[in-house]
Amino acid sequence: MQTDRFIARVYEGCPQLDPDVAHQSTLIALDALCEHLPKGQTQDMAAQLPDEIADAVIAGGNRAETTDVPVSLEEFYYKLMFRTELEEADARMLARSVARTLDHALSEGEAKNTELDLPGELADLLSD
Repeated sequence: MQTDRFIARVYEGCPQLDPDVAHQSTLIALDALCEHLPKGQTQDMAAQLPDEIADAVIAGGNRAETTDVPVSLEEFYYKLMFRTELEEADARMLARSVARTLDHALSEGEAKNTELDLPGELADLLSD
């Protein structure tokens, strides 16, 4: 899947956003999500993704959380709202659309590994 197609699939789930905002917010959401994955997992994911998407995944993985404290979905949405400057409903819709697109872009095995490696409630994003 190419970057344009990845972003287009996310945008299909968030048509109320400006396309440029959807593009930038997608990269921010991927970065934020991957902060909660082991660095090795983000490198494995990046190998299956187009360059611009992979760069966001790796950037988040390079800042991976080192604590074992799971983050709640609410905390993740708040982080996303802050970083993207989106309203809460838009941030929630974006997060789910990004997760669905990521799940589609990865191989079945890699998607399952990613879901298993996400802490607590964040795994719910990929299992929806």
